[in-house]
Amino acid sequence: MKYPIAFAVAIASCQTYAAPSPTGFGTFTRDATPKAGSVVSGRYTTLTGAKGTYTISAGVSIGYSGRTFAVGNNGVEIKNEADTNIANDSFTYTFAITPDDNTAIHTIKIGQASYTTGGNSEVARHTLSYTPSSAIDAPSRVYVKENASVPFYYQAMGDYFMGRRETSTSDSFVYNDPNTLPSPQLRANSNSELYFYRLDFLNGTNLGNNRFRPSTNNSGQVSIRNNANGFLPSPATFTNILKSTSTNPNNQNTFSPLSVGASSSNTRNVQYISYGIANADSSYVVAVENTSSVELTYEGIMKGSNAIPGETIGETFNEWISFGVESELVNYKFSGSVYNDNGNINDQFAKDNPDTIGGVYNNEQYFNGIFDSNESGIAGSTVSLASNCNSSTPNIIANQTVTAANGKYNFIVPIRTINNSNSICIIENDNSNYPIRTTIAKQPISFNTNQYLYEDINFGRIIAANKALVLLKEQAVNDCTISTLMPSSQNNLSYSKKELEGVDPGQCIAYRITATNRANLPITDFVMQDVLQKAGINNATVTSVLANPARTSGDFNDGLNVGENGTVKTVPLALDAKSQRNFYFNTKYGTTTTP
Repeated sequence: MKYPIAFAVAIASCQTYAAPSPTGFGTFTRDATPKAGSVVSGRYTTLTGAKGTYTISAGVSIGYSGRTFAVGNNGVEIKNEADTNIANDSFTYTFAITPDDNTAIHTIKIGQASYTTGGNSEVARHTLSYTPSSAIDAPSRVYVKENASVPFYYQAMGDYFMGRRETSTSDSFVYNDPNTLPSPQLRANSNSELYFYRLDFLNGTNLGNNRFRPSTNNSGQVSIRNNANGFLPSPATFTNILKSTSTNPNNQNTFSPLSVGASSSNTRNVQYISYGIANADSSYVVAVENTSSVELTYEGIMKGSNAIPGETIGETFNEWISFGVESELVNYKFSGSVYNDNGNINDQFAKDNPDTIGGVYNNEQYFNGIFDSNESGIAGSTVSLASNCNSSTPNIIANQTVTAANGKYNFIVPIRTINNSNSICIIENDNSNYPIRTTIAKQPISFNTNQYLYEDINFGRIIAANKALVLLKEQAVNDCTISTLMPSSQNNLSYSKKELEGVDPGQCIAYRITATNRANLPITDFVMQDVLQKAGINNATVTSVLANPARTSGDFNDGLNVGENGTVKTVPLALDAKSQRNFYFNTKYGTTTTP
């Protein structure tokens, strides 16, 4: 959507003269044939090397007989040719850009004339709206980038700045003095009217040396000569026509200068004013940051003209407007995917049954923490860019919900967003359809000097049936006199996962639990535990207790002794990729629950 702009107003002070013409608008070329819907199109390159294409489309034009374009190493300039037979002049242009990539914030710049040094622009109202860029995760804004004090152009100036009273006499005025009249060109809009006149176009006497003495009537009012055109403020007293001496509140403190840095506030239907300045002196720049297009309407608003017959309103003659593009040096770009780390195993064949160990899982790409070419993305995960990641409460810089089937995400943020932050990371949140991770949830970014593109920060997940750890529990009846829990010819132990039948009182049941890691990644800090049956709990009728022989030393850390009931629990263990490990213990009476 488009946003009209309003500027926060602050009175400019302590400004100095600037070099003529706005600069830094970028290098532009022009297509031999404009793109459809445009009056001119082409390519641009900013001073920092960012590239893209641009189009300019024309809206309604009133009071102009045509337009010409200039392109080169300082933007694109449009000269609107005057038609002095039509009043209330205006034109509208939409300047749109498409960057070649999204690694930089592109800022559209607007100025007066970026090539032409002859001629001048008149007083005009600018109505500006913009379309934010959807490619960059950063706010859009409009602000005054340059608005230096420059000499007002003598025959193009409205308002009350074209003369000052001399201190030596009460009825003589100095006009067109560049050493005393410089002031910022851009102004806040006002409901007051702007009057076009020169002091020496009043009835009176030119005294030479840029001095003029107007004549007054019996009421102390001045009037415009018969061969000049325009309007005067009412009452047209000699004091009131000068803003610096006016006693009329409506003529005072209007059209305040816009300070550099004054920013837009998205207020509806608010504009800014550009005063009449010679092209060689004009250097104002309005910057529209992180936007894809700007629509600008330029309209003459002065009351009258001294250059053509009649009392013409809003006549602006030849008018120039220039567009350019600049870019922040670069943005950081982070991208990657949330993917199904299943080694391309069809989910309908996925099983956590121990009988499936090997087979389709004898696959080097299954559960390896790498986004392999034959694996697919996962939709629906939420990925965040965060700072302060070493703490328990990271600060979220940007959010993006992965909704595309390919599972891709990307963040493009300005350098300034990252520079003042520490411990940057990408965080991937839980996904209920793929509940098991094959990579860590919070991946830190290790920054390298002059590197701004960080790709393939990927997050692996799998469905529950594709889990890496599979446990197989088997049992074998014995007479409680065995000396080892491992099957041998001496103890005749036969472990089976089948349900036991006909176990006599006084016999023991030995258990073998096999932990298999099917993944191509190691499992660390693995703890296996099994609850021994206890009468009265979970419908058990008897209690099982730990029995001899002793368990393997170093495997268990549960504090249980022979004859005690409780939970059998291993120490934290590691299972290498594609490996398995057996755990044995013996019990007397009862059975255990499935782990």
